[in-house]
Amino acid sequence: MNILKGSHLMTPPASAGTQRRRSRATNFTGEPTSAASTRVRRPEPGSSEDLVAAFVLRSGRALARIAERMPRDRLLAAVGASTDTDVLFSSLHEAAAIGAEILPDRPDPLTEALLRGSEMKREMLKAEGGVLSAQQLAEHLGITPQGLGRKRERSQVFWLDVGDGYVYPAFQIGKNGLLRGIRDVLDAFTVEDAWMRVNFMLTGDARLEGQRPIDLLRKGQTDEVVRAAAAYGEHGAA
Repeated sequence: MNILKGSHLMTPPASAGTQRRRSRATNFTGEPTSAASTRVRRPEPGSSEDLVAAFVLRSGRALARIAERMPRDRLLAAVGASTDTDVLFSSLHEAAAIGAEILPDRPDPLTEALLRGSEMKREMLKAEGGVLSAQQLAEHLGITPQGLGRKRERSQVFWLDVGDGYVYPAFQIGKNGLLRGIRDVLDAFTVEDAWMRVNFMLTGDARLEGQRPIDLLRKGQTDEVVRAAAAYGEHGAA
């Protein structure tokens, strides 16, 4: 089942004029995988756009409920604060007194969709051995990180944009380079969204009798996976 169909989950790569982005890596548990990172813990990935949007939507609704219950004089005082931060702090201070009277609303469909998308991204970053940094995958392939970047731009490897850099799903790794058939599958895709492509590999597909493409690819059934990849994203596709 295509759980990400119709979503816009990928942030376009930065232009040449922007600051060079750094790649990061995590393993299944979310911990860095390189030897050096066991000594210095790397920062967590930056917040994705859908997660920020969900936060803004939900917090905005909560503040609206608070404002409806605030006495007029206190509301005027909060609005007259010198900065937006002071307005927020005034509102939250008032919420301490009236918060028990405010019942949370059921999230609207848009917010629920954003939250589901964010959770699916987190699961994909953990699945099948997690993800690798550009340096790690480049070393495995025997190329430079710059060479790997060119492969990413040409859609010759699976990759994901995590907000502060690119990471590479570990499921595509074989004993001597990429898993056999990876390039054929990538060439077959008609969808360009990187998250949708990874989702396809990790989700049971009706055209494959409910089996996951990555499992069939490991068994050498490349042709079947390629056909399913070519149809993925079509209207009514599973």
